[in-house]
This record gives sequence, structure tokens and C-alpha cells, in this order.
Amino acid sequence: MSLAAVEEKLAIEGGEPIIKKKLPPCFPGALLIDEKEEKSVLEVLKSKSLFRYYGVNPLFKVEKFEKAFAKYIGRKYCLGVTSGSASLYVAYKAAGIGQGDRVLVPAYTWIATPQVAVCCGAKVVIVDIDESLNMSPEALSEALSEEDKLVVPVHMRGAPADIEEIVKIAKEKGVPVIEDVAQACGGSFKGKKLGSWGDMGCYSFQQNKNITAGEGGAVVTDNEELYKRAVAFHDVAAYYRKPYYIPPIPGLNFRMSELTAAVLIEQLKKLDGIVARMKRAQKIIREAVEECSGLELRRLVDEKGDTGVCTVFFHKTDEKARLFAKALKAEGVPVGVLYSPEAKYEGHVWVNWKPLIGDYMIVPKGMGEKTLDLLSRAVHISISPLYTEEDAELIGKAIKKVYKKIH
Repeated sequence: MSLAAVEEKLAIEGGEPIIKKKLPPCFPGALLIDEKEEKSVLEVLKSKSLFRYYGVNPLFKVEKFEKAFAKYIGRKYCLGVTSGSASLYVAYKAAGIGQGDRVLVPAYTWIATPQVAVCCGAKVVIVDIDESLNMSPEALSEALSEEDKLVVPVHMRGAPADIEEIVKIAKEKGVPVIEDVAQACGGSFKGKKLGSWGDMGCYSFQQNKNITAGEGGAVVTDNEELYKRAVAFHDVAAYYRKPYYIPPIPGLNFRMSELTAAVLIEQLKKLDGIVARMKRAQKIIREAVEECSGLELRRLVDEKGDTGVCTVFFHKTDEKARLFAKALKAEGVPVGVLYSPEAKYEGHVWVNWKPLIGDYMIVPKGMGEKTLDLLSRAVHISISPLYTEEDAELIGKAIKKVYKKIH
């Protein structure tokens, strides 16, 4: 056997893997935490004022974060909350979602997007995705009816949905739009930040996200009345703090703490740099996929607005996609297929939303199957902001090596 033949033997066949070291994990914001976040948190601890509204020597870091984040996104108002799910809850409630209402969500999103609607008393209607892995405008146009009260497009896996068209379709029916930007903070569409297109935008700062404080969330809007209502729903005492401004609405407590804001203030300053790092690596990996005819890259509706958290491509069949991913993993690549019937407890796919299936979820005729087909053929490679150019090139080399055997 020639040396070339030995070198091309796949790792799953006993060959040498392309990547022999462990690549950095894919926790974008967390990996860039340094002495700046530490200093900011210590300032709060030394102030002995961890509550956002008052204390021994309050620093009002939540308010400072809210102003900075609103400016970054390009909206008038921002409200810091305890989690991404909390941001959705207060936004849905501010929009008036209640018992028996219908909320349209993509068939591919983290279960929080539909489940929070159910917690507001609503039912969710699933809408198919397209090759961008985001809500399909065509499917939305088909599914949207006069009965529907809210459309929630989600910018999945770091990349923007065709949000301009989605907003246009919803507005024609008089239905408000709340953007779920949990997975794409820092992204944009046509130069406008994601979260600035709909009536409201919601964000998560959980551990996996582009910027993180472990937990945390934010709601943004240009509508002052929606903002007032969101404040009321996020704080049981909101009315008593500003009775001349906040409406007397019964709320719960989803207030962001000063410690969370202390971390996020510093993380926000790093966001564009984090995105730039991931996009540099992503470009190299995408170029490698482009050399493999027969592999179809995920469609990016705005390549400049993508945040670079992953590279996704479609194989011709689900069987080939699973085999391709298995071979790539053996080569040392952080990879997986986005949907497999065996992965019953993966909460991003509508068929796995077990707490909602039945009384709480509406599946219009013909909806959902395209989503399953696309996701079952979608090979997903995670990207870390700590990847070097060499790391990205090795991933690209692994893709081309596997492609020679599995295409």
C-alpha cells in the first residue's frame, strides 16, 4: 500500500486523525472572560449593593448595561432580566399574549420559544424553516391567519432570518413580531442589528451564548408602552417604584442583578471582537466545504450579518449525513447532525417538544416535515473564538479528506 493511501485512510477505518489535539470548546463569551469582568464584579461586591434599584452604595450597573445595550442594538429602550426565557415571557406578556391566543414559532428553535407562550396561556403554531435554518417567509405566509396574535422568528445558530420579509408578511396581517435573538447576539440584517426589526427583541446571556454572564437576558424595543408593560411584568413592585409611569399590572420577579450586569457590561465591549474571531475561522471552513461538490452550504440570507458560531452544510441523504458526521468526529472535528430520530431528548426540534405536543401545539397540514428533512441532512460544525487559522484549516482538511470517501 502506498504512503498516500495510508494517509487518506479515514480515522474511523483505523487511519490517523487529521486533528490530534483537543480543540477549544465552543462557549464564545465565556472563553474571553478576563480580569475586566473580575474587576467589575468585585466593584459590586465591595459596594455591598447587589440589587439593581438600591443598596448600601449602589453602582446601578444594570441601568448602565441597559443603556449600553440599547445603544449597541439601536433601540430606544432595553430591560435587563434574569434569563432568555424571562425576556420572552415579559415580551410576550407586554404584547398582550394570553389565554387561547395563537403564537407562530419556527419548527426549529430551543423549546423556550414555544414553551413560554404556553406559560402565558397561548397555543403555539409551528412554521417550517428553509435552508437558512430559520423561519421560512413562504411557510409563514401560508400558515399565518387572522386568528394569530404573534409571530416569533428566531435567528438560529448565529445567523439572521430573512427578518425584513417576515416583518412585512406579519404587518400585512396586523400581527406583531418579537425577535428571538438568543443564539445570534451581535448579528445583523442589512446593517441593522438583529432585535431592531420587530416590535421587540429578546436575548439570552446563558453560558453558550456569544456574550454570557452564566444566565441573564434582555428585551429591547422602540415602543415606550411596550417597554412600560415589560417593566411591570418583570418586577412585582414596578408600579410602586414609579406609579406615575408604570401601569398597575400584576408582574413577577425577573429582575437582573448587579452582579450579572457587571459581567455583561464588559462582555458587551468584547462582542464585536468575539464575532470577528469566529467569522475568520468560519470563512476558512466554508471555503473547504465549497470545494466539495454535492455538499450544500447552509444559505446565509446576509453573510455579513452572520455571527460565525458554526458552519452547517447539507448532505444528500440523512444516512450519508450521519456517516459523514461520524467520520468527521473521528478526525477530531466538533460535529454532529442537527436531527436524528434517535435523539429524542434534543429540545430544539418540534417533534421533541414533548411537554407541548397535544393540547398546546398546532401543526398545520404539511408543516414540520421539511424541517425534519433539512435538519436530518444538516451537518453542524461548532466554531470557537479561540480557533487559530491553523485549527480552521485542519477542520477544512478533515472535511475534504472525509468527502473523498463519503460523497
